[in-house]
Amino acid sequence: MKDRFDPLPFQPSFFLRRLVEGGRHEYVRFSKIASGFNNGFAVGRELQADEETEFLQLRPTNMDSEGRWLFEKLTYLDEGVIPTTAKSVSNGDIVFNNTNSQQLVGKTGVWDGSQHSTMLLSNHMTQIMLNSGYNPEVYAFVLNIYRENRVFFNLCTNWNNQSGFAGERLRALPIPLLPPADQQLIYTIIDVSRKNAKIKHLQADALLASIDDYLLSELGIVLPPEPKSTIANRMFRTNAHELAGWRFDARVHQYDFNLKSGKHPNARLGTICTINPKTVFRDLTDRDEVSFIPMDAISDRLGIIERREQRILAENIGYTSFRNGDLLWAKITPCMENGKSAVAYDLHNGFGYGSTEYHVLRSPDDRLDVGYLHALLRMKRVRKAATRFFTGSSGHQRVDADFLRTLEIPIPPIAFQRELAEQARSHAISAIQLEAEANAELEKAKRKIEAILLGDAA
Repeated sequence: MKDRFDPLPFQPSFFLRRLVEGGRHEYVRFSKIASGFNNGFAVGRELQADEETEFLQLRPTNMDSEGRWLFEKLTYLDEGVIPTTAKSVSNGDIVFNNTNSQQLVGKTGVWDGSQHSTMLLSNHMTQIMLNSGYNPEVYAFVLNIYRENRVFFNLCTNWNNQSGFAGERLRALPIPLLPPADQQLIYTIIDVSRKNAKIKHLQADALLASIDDYLLSELGIVLPPEPKSTIANRMFRTNAHELAGWRFDARVHQYDFNLKSGKHPNARLGTICTINPKTVFRDLTDRDEVSFIPMDAISDRLGIIERREQRILAENIGYTSFRNGDLLWAKITPCMENGKSAVAYDLHNGFGYGSTEYHVLRSPDDRLDVGYLHALLRMKRVRKAATRFFTGSSGHQRVDADFLRTLEIPIPPIAFQRELAEQARSHAISAIQLEAEANAELEKAKRKIEAILLGDAA
């Protein structure tokens, strides 16, 4: 019991037990069908390349829970920081997320060559090469089914914010010996479901991207092209008086990002919106209940509160307080970049509290519709600009409230603001419906494959 003192790792996963004891396949150690396991390596922010190089490092944020690759945030390395023992990832290699929150340990993908640089892994990920005759797409899918059924949740070590499952534990993981016919059947199921899901995902992505274009067009905002991240582009001159009495961070002054409109009056957000205001729980006692909204209750894709808990007001110690109509905007990485923000509606007794990692924005009068503000602050270019205002260590960086206070936005008539907010909300709801249909395709494939593994398939 040297790794964990709780009973979960010593009580084998019920799902895994059903497979091993009741399934129709033989189960062997993972190392029996794999030719190699290679862990990645750590590179701190200070050693990462300052501009694009031929070496990219894959990190957990580059993979979603279904093993799809995400490339909004890329980490480049200079050749000199790469250990001589490091191995690049080849097409067809399995990439396993060995360290993360306990829910995400075990998310798995197959490298597909979608980026043409030399691909390396961070120390949070493991490269797995299978022996001939074993389809990596099939076994990566099996590993994701394991994760969804809490196999890694039970078995990972260091029960904390960063749990792990690697080394001998991964090599010893029971894996089914699938005959060629079953591998082909499973691969066909995976391939069909992914093709159907991809169509839905692309339609959803197009709808979500159209929100930004719609807002920019309707408001008469013309944003300059994003400069390439090169040393030359990051060198600039500024006047000393522009630094005095404010922030000395170079990135903040690199270029003047704003949402100035050519059609409507503009204002700095701090002059028309209260940022992180004091919340007074009027007419409530410590025993009264209000809503509790943790960070994971907010959908980053839809921008809504997906669930509400209720807690007594006396437990509101060290949390962020808010009231109906406030905008909750995640300030910590990667939640901010992912778009975690929502307008607080239908709070129990009209009030709530939650994560300390929210900036709270409140409209003091009828000049600013909070739904409209929410649509603006969810724009990708806004979120990317906000990263220039990060403070803190690389693992816990937060957007300073100065970014919100100084951001210039258009202030059209309130009726038009509400119209824009409703259109943005309508597009988002349609996109999420498409995404739900895509996810349903993948869930259907998982149930079919589970049935094959368990011997329940017809």
